[in-house]
Amino acid sequence: MTIQNLGTPTIELRNVVKDFTAGGGFGSRDTFRALNNISLKLYKGRSLALVGESGCGKSTCARLITKVHSPSSGEILFKGQNIEELKGRKAMLDYRGKVQMVFQDPFGSLNPTHTIAHHLTRPLLIHNRVSNKSEIPAKLEELLNLVELPSEHLAKYPHQLSGGQRQRINLARAIAVGAEVILADEPTSMLDVSIRLGVLNLMQEMKEKMDIGFLYITHDLATAHYIAEETAVMYRGRIVEWGDTREILRNPTHPYTRLLISAVPDPDLPFANLIESEPNYSVSADKIRALSLQPSEKVIKVNSNHFALSWKEEAVA
Repeated sequence: MTIQNLGTPTIELRNVVKDFTAGGGFGSRDTFRALNNISLKLYKGRSLALVGESGCGKSTCARLITKVHSPSSGEILFKGQNIEELKGRKAMLDYRGKVQMVFQDPFGSLNPTHTIAHHLTRPLLIHNRVSNKSEIPAKLEELLNLVELPSEHLAKYPHQLSGGQRQRINLARAIAVGAEVILADEPTSMLDVSIRLGVLNLMQEMKEKMDIGFLYITHDLATAHYIAEETAVMYRGRIVEWGDTREILRNPTHPYTRLLISAVPDPDLPFANLIESEPNYSVSADKIRALSLQPSEKVIKVNSNHFALSWKEEAVA
């Protein structure tokens, strides 16, 4: 995936393939290709949205970046260094501090038996972010201020906070360890619509004021449109369209991208009427998914920062 030149990316995936093996024992073993030749770049102070249906491989990308899994082939680079070469506890601790994950369920990633102060103090100590313990109270106040929560929340337990407040605590925890990249996996999908915008605004501020780069994983093109400069559309382990977010939404080129846009439920969104004159993509969904699975190495250059994999037009008819 070629995005405009912005210098050395903080994270780069180069032709990453990930295969999983199922079965074994006395049964047959089957190989499932979760990621197929994925290339993408994450830059400081910018967001890349990884968009697609559940099961398309978005979260697998994040798990490889966080070293939960290793790629079957290809490279994942952190500031130019292959992360498979990171050895030793110190190198791994430093990497995991710089590359943080924020999950879909803000409650599931917080221990209900500990206070918010505990959740924020622990990473400060583990990652040596304070010189001595006397600095901790001021640092905790600073972290809550950065995520726009009152300091009284430090004494509370996760169940005493709203979903949006808990997600802000998770973002504060990422800041606490010095995150340079945050992998945000559907971070607003479990929140009430009324409070999603506040969390997205906070992420925008973190990007602009702290130079944090975001991989924003979502099935929701509406929020991708709001937060990400670039977008990559995934289907079944492959990126089928990528480039400038507004360009993709103004001129969706691959049929699968058009299918995603046709599924956007809000008719007031500015890009929802872009495909009104096109075929009924929701009716043709099965055909579109089938053609999107066809092997294709040819890339269509729509403009300087907008690309798509080629496809056979007759398969959409």
